[in-house]
Amino acid sequence: MKKILRHFRLLASIASFALFIYVLQRSGPEAVFDKIRLLGWGFAFLILLSAARHLLRAVAWSYCVQTDGRRPGALDLFGPRLVGEALDDLTPAGPLLGQTAKLAVASKLIPAQAGASSVVIENLIYTLAAVLFMLSGLVSALLTLATPHEFRWIGGELVICFLASITVAWWIVRRRILLLGRTLNYLKQIGLRWAFLDRYEYHLRAVEQAIYDFFLTHRRIFFAVLGMELATNFTGIGEAYLILKITASHASLFAAYLVESTNRAVQLAFAFVPFGLGIQEGVAAATLQALGYAASEGVSLAIIRKIRIVFWAALGLLLAAKYSMARPVGEGSAT
Repeated sequence: MKKILRHFRLLASIASFALFIYVLQRSGPEAVFDKIRLLGWGFAFLILLSAARHLLRAVAWSYCVQTDGRRPGALDLFGPRLVGEALDDLTPAGPLLGQTAKLAVASKLIPAQAGASSVVIENLIYTLAAVLFMLSGLVSALLTLATPHEFRWIGGELVICFLASITVAWWIVRRRILLLGRTLNYLKQIGLRWAFLDRYEYHLRAVEQAIYDFFLTHRRIFFAVLGMELATNFTGIGEAYLILKITASHASLFAAYLVESTNRAVQLAFAFVPFGLGIQEGVAAATLQALGYAASEGVSLAIIRKIRIVFWAALGLLLAAKYSMARPVGEGSAT
């Protein structure tokens, strides 16, 4: 199974690189790089906007930590977050490696069990916020591009599917249906006894319980974190608007909104493709073309964002080297 996954990731990386070259050639490399050069000192503002996004998510993560000791602040978690994000973006393993590394670094600050539950909780709320944002972008596009009849049907179906998903998720939490615990019990019943599960079963069950406890007993914190996660999307809108304002002949908040909502969908759906190479460029070009922009403007926007990602990834890797020399906090205490 591991060999198959390894080959699949390799093929996906090759395919994404080929797609990147194809999209770049179709858009015109000279036109794309001319637009990138136009950004100039605007790149500094781009870094500030992305820094605000990282800081917001670090604040959200800090509120998700449940520990008897001192809860780490946003600045404490800013570095671990960059480490995880760097590995998310750079490797085909994506979140599997990135979130594991983030948890390992966080163990230098908080007990491992509290760290694990906080990482899962923050990612679940971020995903919910991303889905809400993507739906809002899709509804906006339908209002602009679809006929009233098409909007009623498509919009109604989207709302029904979303509400049904939220209802099922809330029912699972409310009834404390321990999906992970039941899965572990089933694996035991069919005779699968992996050393990893035997060693960490207690901790896995405890983390699942902590996740349920958070959603059932910390509703105010949940809505506060959800608000922060939603706000991170607006930093992305600011990035897209800034790039279009400088590199394109015209820019609009609506175009930036749609570009960011489609970009968020790509990030979630293709998390295992390093840098979203090729896919982000193609989607950005198609989105802007539908709004009357040139394809090169979408490709240059996506490439400029990749330069920004490389900046933060490099910083994350430097921090990873620093944290590798620190000692983890004991399970029963926090610094």
